[in-house]
Amino acid sequence: MIEYGHADLVQDRLGLNLVVGQKVAAIITFSAAIEHHLERALWTLRQMNPAGTRPDTDNKNITDLIGMLEHFAAGLEAGDVRNMIETWCKAARSGFVIRNNIVHGTPGCIDGVLLYMRNGRWGDIIRKREFGDFWAHEDTLDLVRQAMAVLMRIILQLTKEDVAPAKVATPEAMKALRTARSVLGEFADQYYNPSYEKY
Repeated sequence: MIEYGHADLVQDRLGLNLVVGQKVAAIITFSAAIEHHLERALWTLRQMNPAGTRPDTDNKNITDLIGMLEHFAAGLEAGDVRNMIETWCKAARSGFVIRNNIVHGTPGCIDGVLLYMRNGRWGDIIRKREFGDFWAHEDTLDLVRQAMAVLMRIILQLTKEDVAPAKVATPEAMKALRTARSVLGEFADQYYNPSYEKY
């Protein structure tokens, strides 16, 4: 395998070094944890006991689960908890665009920077889904990694039946969440210019 696949050479050519690889792995890992805990958070927030049933959250993709959480938030009174959940959902939608660009994107390398491109267009081929890309600069990866960790921590806390959602919506959490929403929204944007950094 080593002589045929040349994995080390391919990684070098893509710019997939140890630092970049570790941060990509963290983003993918945090995303998986978010997806897992989001279903459980929905059960807790809606005061469901899914034991012995097939819950309505079963077999839903992440977009649908985020939509279910948005629907739940829309029924709450205006306040910190509703604001937290709505902000979390906006950030999560952007975060999973980035995750999808990485996981389902074709890797390439431009000027030594790893790049993922999803739903590429060739000639006049029409695609159902929009094009997406993600430039895996080390500093960009670190910001996305930190933002996904914020989303993971909040959704994990919302799974706990003994923790009131109002206790999760602390000023510290809200500040981190607003920054995460901004970071993820910027880097998920198809028109993001990697030569301009505001962070």
